[in-house]
Amino acid sequence: MNRVISLTILMLMLTYSSLVSAQAPSIRFKHFTIEDGLPQNSVHYMLQDSTGFLWWGTQDGLIRYDGYSLKIFQKKMNNSSSLSHNYISIITEDREGNLWIGTRGGGLNYFNTKNEQFTHYRPDTNNPNSISNTDVRSIIEDSQGNLWIGTDGGLNYFNKETKQFTHYRHQKNYANSLSDDQVRSIVEDDQGNLWIGTLDAGLNHFNTKTKKFTHYRHQANDQNSLSNDTVHSIVEDSHNNLWLGTQGGLNHFNTKTKQFSHYHHQANDPNSLSSDIIYTITDDKQGNLWVGTRNSGLNYFNTTNKKFTHYRHNKSDPSSLSDNEINSIIEDSNGNLWIGTAGGLSYFNTKKIVFNHYRHQVNNANSLTSNDIWSMIEDSKGNVWVGTDDGGLNHFDSKKLQFSHYHHQRSNPNSLRNNNVRSIMEDNQGNLWTGSYIGFSHFNTKNKTFTHYRHQADEPNSISNDTVWSIIQNSKDNLWIGTNNGLNHFNPKSKKFTRYHHQANNPNSLSHDIVYTILEDNQNNLWLGTRGGLNHFNTKTQQFTHYLHEADDPNSLSHDIVYDILESSQGDLWVSTAMGLNRFNTKTKKFTNYSTKHGLANNVVYKIEEDNQGFIWLSTNQGLSRMDPIAETFKNYDVGDGLQSNEFNFGASFKSKTGELFFGGINGFNRFFPENITDDIKPPKVIIADMLLVNKSVLIIPIDQQAIKSQTESAVTQNSTAFSLKQAIHHTESITLTHRDNVIAFEFSALHFTNAKKNQFAYQLVGWDENWVHTDYKNRRANYTNLPNGDYTFKVKASNADGYWNEAGTSLKITVLPPYWKTWWAYTLYGLFLLSLVWAFMRSQQKKVLLAHQLNAQLESKVVARTVELQSSNENLAAVNNQLEKVNAQLEEISLTDQLTGLRNRHFLVHNLQNDINLILRQNSKTKSLNIAERRSDSDLIFFLIDLDYFKQVNDVYGHSAGDAVLIQIKDILASVFRTTDYLVRWGGEEFLVIARFTDRNSASELAERLRNGVEQHSFDIGQGNVISKTCSIGYASYPFLLEQPECLDWEHVVDIADHCLYAAKKSNRNAWVGLSNINCSEKHLFTNITEKTQSLIDVKQLSVESSIKNKSLLKWD
Repeated sequence: MNRVISLTILMLMLTYSSLVSAQAPSIRFKHFTIEDGLPQNSVHYMLQDSTGFLWWGTQDGLIRYDGYSLKIFQKKMNNSSSLSHNYISIITEDREGNLWIGTRGGGLNYFNTKNEQFTHYRPDTNNPNSISNTDVRSIIEDSQGNLWIGTDGGLNYFNKETKQFTHYRHQKNYANSLSDDQVRSIVEDDQGNLWIGTLDAGLNHFNTKTKKFTHYRHQANDQNSLSNDTVHSIVEDSHNNLWLGTQGGLNHFNTKTKQFSHYHHQANDPNSLSSDIIYTITDDKQGNLWVGTRNSGLNYFNTTNKKFTHYRHNKSDPSSLSDNEINSIIEDSNGNLWIGTAGGLSYFNTKKIVFNHYRHQVNNANSLTSNDIWSMIEDSKGNVWVGTDDGGLNHFDSKKLQFSHYHHQRSNPNSLRNNNVRSIMEDNQGNLWTGSYIGFSHFNTKNKTFTHYRHQADEPNSISNDTVWSIIQNSKDNLWIGTNNGLNHFNPKSKKFTRYHHQANNPNSLSHDIVYTILEDNQNNLWLGTRGGLNHFNTKTQQFTHYLHEADDPNSLSHDIVYDILESSQGDLWVSTAMGLNRFNTKTKKFTNYSTKHGLANNVVYKIEEDNQGFIWLSTNQGLSRMDPIAETFKNYDVGDGLQSNEFNFGASFKSKTGELFFGGINGFNRFFPENITDDIKPPKVIIADMLLVNKSVLIIPIDQQAIKSQTESAVTQNSTAFSLKQAIHHTESITLTHRDNVIAFEFSALHFTNAKKNQFAYQLVGWDENWVHTDYKNRRANYTNLPNGDYTFKVKASNADGYWNEAGTSLKITVLPPYWKTWWAYTLYGLFLLSLVWAFMRSQQKKVLLAHQLNAQLESKVVARTVELQSSNENLAAVNNQLEKVNAQLEEISLTDQLTGLRNRHFLVHNLQNDINLILRQNSKTKSLNIAERRSDSDLIFFLIDLDYFKQVNDVYGHSAGDAVLIQIKDILASVFRTTDYLVRWGGEEFLVIARFTDRNSASELAERLRNGVEQHSFDIGQGNVISKTCSIGYASYPFLLEQPECLDWEHVVDIADHCLYAAKKSNRNAWVGLSNINCSEKHLFTNITEKTQSLIDVKQLSVESSIKNKSLLKWD
């Protein structure tokens, strides 16, 4: 059913193409040229084999394509197993899956696809049973498995068993011989007989039983004869009739009546053949023909209505055909049509022509005037109006597929005001209203004249600005216009505008003056999308309600730039922004945000449309997304699916009365019926395409060459054990590796060529990988190193672009042999050797025991005496060791402690803080999926940097002993404010650093105030009966500074930020504290921006500041 729908669309599209002076929807051809890896651009023949590979024959070699990479086979000097000649003219696959390749000048090649070796068949004057000519033009395998080869020296029959050729040539004196030795094409009919096209002598019918030829030639006086005697290509259709491509047009041959019908190029008929010189023909699965001409491009021939549609190369259109000289055409198993030309390959998918594409065509006056589409509507008559950038206004007759154009004319004041049309609207009278960069215009569709309205600085009832982004007519027939300077209400009778602007001192005014889009909801209220948020406008109270993005509220609008608003059939309000899609619940006033992490193609969402099935369609900067609002899932479409470009424009979309969707972008517009978009349910065939050892492809050495290889290697070195394959890896079921083969890789492919970049893959090495490893087309390689010896199975599976998986996939069994020292026989030798060692050891031990008894008596007395001496020595050593341990502990404590205050020093912090940092990072990674409000409150480190105000005066007036006394007392104040588990550090001079460990950052201001107050209230005893008062300044910041990116700033940066806050407190007031925390800082240049642009970041609410200084405008950061 899906295929029927797709083919119906293709036929409709091609029917459109046949309309005179109409712009047909474009086919976006993709290309392969020498820039993409082809060795040469002239592609003479193509074939898809039974495995699924595509094979291309060029003038410089044979190419195998797997959807991602090319493997090129060429003639190699002194290598008889390589191709005999690089000029390929024909390729055929036999029933064994091997290829037969015809060359120009190199004869016939047999290619064994398993071991990838070529066998050559050339003419041999000493062998009458050799092939008759070096130029092979056509090859077929008949229904009996026999080969027939057409050459420039006649027809050849090849017996695969005897390897002998039988020749059929033209004989002047024998009427039933071949009519011409230069054979160009061969087909077998349902009777097992052959039809043969020749270069100069027409068509031949060969009866394979009688071995007689019947000739069909061009007869000048017979209209039912062949139109030309040069027959390049033959196709047999489902009715057993023949289609012939000749030097004089397309011929249809009725095999029953023996009559020919002709199709020629006719200069006055655009639906005729584009050229009479035809090189190639193929029939598609629907029985229609694709016809390739010499210099006039590709023709699609509808065998039902007998009309041709032309596709040619266009230098100004990179999506057109590669070249107009067509050499070969095939349709692959996935519905892709491949066209081999003199300028490379072109291809497109016949099933995927759902997104009809319209664009500007240089030589077509009836096409779009510009590809940059900014506005679109359907009028009450079902026609389409398209506003372009610099191309004026286009009227599209959707039935005739013709465009008519309206441009600005300097000499005509009633013409279009400006060629940049940003908005279009049809009113209830059937007239149009358009907006541009220089005004608002009314278009009378009857007399085809424009009336213009411009902004006038001295006229308050004129439009507020000349840049008009959006226009609607509400239920009361009033016009509302969104401009670059506010909202306008237009009264068509009085011709006066009422303006609505943003007013800084009025919270009920418009939130921003740039109004991109306007929607009237089912309650007759207006919704406005602006550059400063979403606005709800109550037309009765004349008040605006704002909905803005709030960084700390996940249920707020995702971004303040709003491009479009849609009220769905379910009553939901959908809002597109510069940072994703939003669903707004009008009852709870909460937004649900959707972005790329939910499956959206891109976060810049322009237009929104709802289709007849309730799906939401979104245009973005990376294609179209279709959302299922119930399942909240997305399916994305891109250029590979037929879109005009991946980039669309805001303001350019609509849904027609018939349910067809239109979306415009930077390369024209697409139109499509969403219900016609069906998934390709055919999963891809999966292959292992290559095996690599140490990043080099493993060579294929056939079995019959393995012995030669082994002899050669042994003559060179006894250690050469290079691994090789006996046949291609995709034909290999199992391999055995040695321990030396310890860096291996497997490359894999999915032989599904429809948008192959969207195919997905998963692989697993059973016995090593615990789970499937998922990847995409860019990473189709599995790498493994140092696999332990054992048995493994490498499995790989893949999906097509629509997500349908081939779960069975393919697999390869792998055995990794142990090194010789880990084999069973090695372990046997190890055991025997160990037993001999044990026996020898036991014998020697027996002798030692006898000798030991003799010596024991002598030694016993000496041992007793020596033991007494050793006990005394051990006691002395233990005492010394104990003393050293105490000294070492004291030294370590001294190295970590400030000697004056007894607080910790910097060395202690460096030595101990990293453990806390690591714990914080682990906690953060575990709670990363939670929002900020759900984080644990004890997962912060707060850094307080404290400096005593005017401390230098204490030293100068009272002496350094007094200063030391103050510093010692500060220790007690710190201990009274903070916990024993917090780090109290003398940072240097009169500066102290406190790290409040695993503390909620929200308590930082409370701790800072307690500390400031504690210092201020303390009476410092400095000796000799003197008591003084001091104050301090405090700066603080928390780690991690960026909650969502904790690694962005390390703890030393956080200390520097605290220091930055400390000096702001000192410069601004002293006896104060200042703290900074992050709200929404950008990661880029974060630390520099915080320390150099502090106030700017605070002003834009990217930083939050707390301070005991109530008037924060007094804070000095520089």
